[in-house]
Amino acid sequence: MKQMEIKLLLPYNWAHARRIRVYDDAGNLLVKIAHNEHLLVQVDDGCKHVVIKLDFYKSVIPVPDNAEKLFLGLYMDFRDRFPHKYIDTLKRKCLTGQFMTAEAFDNFDLSFYENAREYLPTVNYDNASVFLGLLISAGLVITSVVQQENPYQDLLFFIGVSSLISLLMVRAEKNKILLYDYKSRLIATALAFVLAFIFITPSFAINMVFFLFISLYIIRLLTNLKTIKSA
Repeated sequence: MKQMEIKLLLPYNWAHARRIRVYDDAGNLLVKIAHNEHLLVQVDDGCKHVVIKLDFYKSVIPVPDNAEKLFLGLYMDFRDRFPHKYIDTLKRKCLTGQFMTAEAFDNFDLSFYENAREYLPTVNYDNASVFLGLLISAGLVITSVVQQENPYQDLLFFIGVSSLISLLMVRAEKNKILLYDYKSRLIATALAFVLAFIFITPSFAINMVFFLFISLYIIRLLTNLKTIKSA
């Protein structure tokens, strides 16, 4: 018989009140383990894999050959960003695990999820793009108030306010913001600006100012995204 140590770490408050079942390759229940537990079980020397189950989740994890003692870390494998995390948690193998070295097992804690996240390097934060976006957003809000005769006044106001809030959040989180959030917010804001430009009441001076500022925002954004990709 071999000794196998098991840890289970689940993100947020997902399934913290539940117990995960761990089986050997013969279908025998080895243990039921809850979030943040560290348990020791015995497995047969000839066991080739273990199976973990919870509701519809099921993963088969091969057991390393010639290991005298086994260290199994159980976790959820998902992309921690909207909307991917909700899609990934619908996959049957989202709840999974891996056998580790003793050292990696000792260091296996909730920082595992934090380390899996990709943050924007502060050097790649483009203050000019965010500042331009804030100016355009404020301009859309003011324009929506001034152009009372515009049937799309409410749409302009909504785009202006929502873009303003989104960019202020980016600015507030600039020292620690997920790379995906940074890119998706700035890209979504650019698309919103283009949509808003279409619904501005025709006026050469106003349209030209918005055209120049939105074009400059998009150019800065594309340059920034290219810099991030090549980093």
